Amino acid sequence: MGALEFICDRRFHRSFVLPADPDADRPKPYHVSYSDFGDADSNAVVLFCGAMFGQRLSYSPLDQLAKKYHVRIIHPDRPGVGGSDAVTPEKRIQTWLEMVPQLLAHLNVEHVSVASHSGGDIYLMNLILAYPHLLNPDHPYICFFAPWVHYSHTKMTHLQATGLLPASLIGKMGPVARFINQNVVPLVGLSGTLVQGISTSLSRSSPTAGPVALAAPETTEPREPNDGPRDTLYDVALDDPKVVDDLRNHITKFVFAESVDGVSADTQMFLRRSVPWSSPIVEWEDLDDAVQLLSKTIGEDDRLAGNRRVWDIDCMHAEQDQLVGDKGRDWFNAIWVPSQSYDYKNEVLPGTDHDLLVDPAFGGSEKWLKRVSESWQTSQPVVAAP
Repeated sequence: MGALEFICDRRFHRSFVLPADPDADRPKPYHVSYSDFGDADSNAVVLFCGAMFGQRLSYSPLDQLAKKYHVRIIHPDRPGVGGSDAVTPEKRIQTWLEMVPQLLAHLNVEHVSVASHSGGDIYLMNLILAYPHLLNPDHPYICFFAPWVHYSHTKMTHLQATGLLPASLIGKMGPVARFINQNVVPLVGLSGTLVQGISTSLSRSSPTAGPVALAAPETTEPREPNDGPRDTLYDVALDDPKVVDDLRNHITKFVFAESVDGVSADTQMFLRRSVPWSSPIVEWEDLDDAVQLLSKTIGEDDRLAGNRRVWDIDCMHAEQDQLVGDKGRDWFNAIWVPSQSYDYKNEVLPGTDHDLLVDPAFGGSEKWLKRVSESWQTSQPVVAAP
């Protein structure tokens, strides 16, 4: 299958309508675009929260790796991104929290694992604090990739300088990015997407000198047998440089053909410029506050009665993180203080940066999807609530 046929597959272009709800101050229906890929028949489901420019198509090259481990990935676009309706900045989190449970119910998905890349961690934290019962009751599993940390903790000077920028400029990040992509140079990094992984790999003189072109890497671990005939309809030749180049170009064109206006509001939120990180459902100021609330929620929330009360949480950091740095990485690790409610593990993936971390070439995505699969296969003993 060619790159265009792959990226046009309807699994990456689905839509859902959230009915109007005047009581929630939403007088009109809300439309959301999402992708639903990987193993469509698997009960091992991941809800994925992408990076700032991490529109649903940006992570589509994970499809074959997800099928290998029999994992289904659902990736909704945030408000004002892709085909999702725009909302006012202060309603982004509220709309996200209203939409996700209804989308999952629409798809007949009762429980999920969750994962995020970069600024998607803000949306992930809001989700698990508001709806902890949506996670797999037998083996709750979360994975962070290159989590976003506010520059007040990272001390990254180039981000601290944004504090001097007028809000009006920060609020135009989406249109500015579109202009640069169309008139100056194609944007392929997009602040944390797989698109840069494709571009970077093709810029190398030798395909073995750096990241491979988003093909699932060979592994020495034994592969689990496939339960049925392999679905080759959706396979794309990620080992073919021409196909990969086409895929990179098509993803970038599709991303900017749809809406990117919501990126402006996300930028304001991530920089904490007048846009809160939480909603009135569960209020918190920063990620360290959220972790404390999560520990309490896991131990005390009545909706988790009978569920496993120890959550497994992985974090995969970039070796060279241009947005978070070593201080940000250390700060994020430190907020996960030892707790009886969760088991937090972290690792640094060699040779990675903030944008390339999810590229399968570095092994992190494969570890993650394998652990997702195992978390749904293994029945863990239930720990009674204290």
